[in-house]
Amino acid sequence: MQNVSAGGLEIGPAHPPRIMGVLNVSEESPYDPSVYDNPVDAAEYVDSELIGEGADIVDIGLESANKRFEVLTAEEELDRLDTAIETVEHADDAVFSIETRYAKVADEALSRGFDMVNDICGFADPEMASVCEAHDAVVVKMASPPDLQRPGAIARVDDIYDALAREPLTDKTILDPAFGGWSEDKTLADDRETFDRLGELRRFERPILVSINRKNFLGEVVGRDTEDRLPASLAATALAVERGADVIRTHDVKETLDAALIGHEFGRERAGE
Repeated sequence: MQNVSAGGLEIGPAHPPRIMGVLNVSEESPYDPSVYDNPVDAAEYVDSELIGEGADIVDIGLESANKRFEVLTAEEELDRLDTAIETVEHADDAVFSIETRYAKVADEALSRGFDMVNDICGFADPEMASVCEAHDAVVVKMASPPDLQRPGAIARVDDIYDALAREPLTDKTILDPAFGGWSEDKTLADDRETFDRLGELRRFERPILVSINRKNFLGEVVGRDTEDRLPASLAATALAVERGADVIRTHDVKETLDAALIGHEFGRERAGE
């Protein structure tokens, strides 16, 4: 199984699970506690609420991926990138990831202090893989059709695995099976099946990232709204790590770290078998 290094942080089965905290500089993002347009305030949030609570990686989003909003162009994302870069300059040391679907934006971010890329369109931009390789950067490939306008728009679980296997892949690619409502055709049962089959991703011999924080399919199981789903998220986190997840993306850093460590301590050896 391959391990990768991002900004000196080792990621993969040979290492403890890593926690990716979330910051958004997109005014339309729905999760208010993580949304900032002032880089000084954003850096304070990163230091206290993310790095201070145990995040190894800080993922900065430039736009909301919610289907209700128009997709930004690369130029519009670049207009917001300065805020993200200033945040990195003001914040404590950490591994910083830029969430983008555009190779042009990834190239600029990696040139100006970012360590890795989180591509929610799964290399729909044909230059994304080569840009990340040129910077020797880790890149997260989310399961998605090759369409810059439709991130994650895959419903059938077998198609999710096919999308993740589709070339190109770099030597430092992390795989993300795209939990949640990315596709109008995906049902909660599809998310539950993907979770059940999470361990199958290990056959690709690449690190796995899971983003399940307070997702609807967990709410369906426990019958709770988003604000009351933290316990369900933590239980799912421990199970995801047991099944092979190497990075957990979350808004609830401190609590998720504890759950991930439990999954790692008591389950990883059995999952490896």
